[in-house]
Amino acid sequence: MSEIITWSAVETVRRLKNRDVSAVEVTEAHLARLAAVNPKLNACVQDVPDAMEQASAIDETGGESLLAGAPVTTKINTDQRDLPNSNGLPGLANHIAEEDAPVVANLRQAGGVIIGRTNTPEFSLRWCTSNPLHGVSLNPWNHEHTPGGSSGAAAAAVASGIGVLAHGNDLGGSIRYPAFCCGIAGLKPSIGRIPAWNPSAPAERPPVVTLMSVQGPIARSVADVQLGLAAMRSHSPNDPNWTSAPANGRLRKEGRGRIAFVPHPFSSETHPALAQAVEDARLAAKNAGFETVMLDLPETERCANLWGRLLFTETQTMMEESIRSLGSSHLQGWIDQFTQHFEKFDLKGYMRAMSERYSLQRLWAQMFEEVDFVVMPTSLLPPFENDLDFNDPTQAKTIIEAQKPLCVVNLIGLPALALPTGLSNGLPIGVQIVGPMHDDDAVIEVGLMMEKGLGNVLDSMPAPYGLSS
Repeated sequence: MSEIITWSAVETVRRLKNRDVSAVEVTEAHLARLAAVNPKLNACVQDVPDAMEQASAIDETGGESLLAGAPVTTKINTDQRDLPNSNGLPGLANHIAEEDAPVVANLRQAGGVIIGRTNTPEFSLRWCTSNPLHGVSLNPWNHEHTPGGSSGAAAAAVASGIGVLAHGNDLGGSIRYPAFCCGIAGLKPSIGRIPAWNPSAPAERPPVVTLMSVQGPIARSVADVQLGLAAMRSHSPNDPNWTSAPANGRLRKEGRGRIAFVPHPFSSETHPALAQAVEDARLAAKNAGFETVMLDLPETERCANLWGRLLFTETQTMMEESIRSLGSSHLQGWIDQFTQHFEKFDLKGYMRAMSERYSLQRLWAQMFEEVDFVVMPTSLLPPFENDLDFNDPTQAKTIIEAQKPLCVVNLIGLPALALPTGLSNGLPIGVQIVGPMHDDDAVIEVGLMMEKGLGNVLDSMPAPYGLSS
């Protein structure tokens, strides 16, 4: 195994810029890692034929860009020119994109070498990652458990040394849950921070998806996530919601803030290991000089329920025909479980619910006048068995209830960083750090300090497939 694939994204870029190594050498090492490890994972399901050409071009131009030739992966539900955007659907296997989505274009412009395309579930609507077109993607820590979804393959790939940064997207935790399951970091940015649009889409995204879905980075450390955000966030005129709004600058105590730690944010029980993860994060934050407090979060049950009712009212109204014609019977059964769990709005109810969302956003904004950040479980349960949603439909309520901490953040539109805190029964566990709207950079800075405080524990975690050797 080449030492190159053990380097972080930050170190890889440093060595590339210092000319210690060429983009071609780095790309060759990561493609070799892909060839060696991917048959065990089924994470990268589309080759990128011009990866070496991308690397050669960067070497020829000097590699002075932000990523300087660092290898990255992109997700198959996002347009990349000359390659299919199938969204995990056999019926769209030949749906070839003619141009890059803005986030892919930004990665290229930043000097990223795209070496592979990662799997997603059908329509990207599950917390597991499998589909009839490309099969099941596996968790590198334990193949019996999910790598998460819908960006589970992206997380599994980068956790295993395939690329130094992975692209994902997040509508109901699809960046943070895979990061949680695979023991790495992932950022759900504020709405509009990274431009989102698929040029090949036959129609605009519907309103709720537009307001709750984001693109974002997944990586093996918070510093790498920070670099990924910088590479992905550049302006695009194709996303009217794009923003460069700065952080609000309210951090107290000369760069240290007040953080609320909430181990039990819902009426649903938090698994003891995940409640302990919150406590471990609290101690790390306290040792880093933060003021730590306990707090009741505003209307969490109401937020989680509204997320589901809005999203699946829209899904039934706008996507049901496509799901019935393109989706597998397993997916249709899973969507049926969702629509049974979340009552559909009529038009008047939908409009009132959209207004209610603003009221809830206001409550959370007011809460952030009392504290600077919130730390709570990423999920209320450890990673599920792989494809549990398909294999045992009776577990649908358990799965949905466990993911309420993820969905609340999407409803409100806030930045949230998934941070590992260690292992429980051999599986990764962790927390999410949630900040005020547009305070993405501050959330990352807190994550850097908390990660440092957890260093002894995180450093002792064995890396999948001997990555740390």
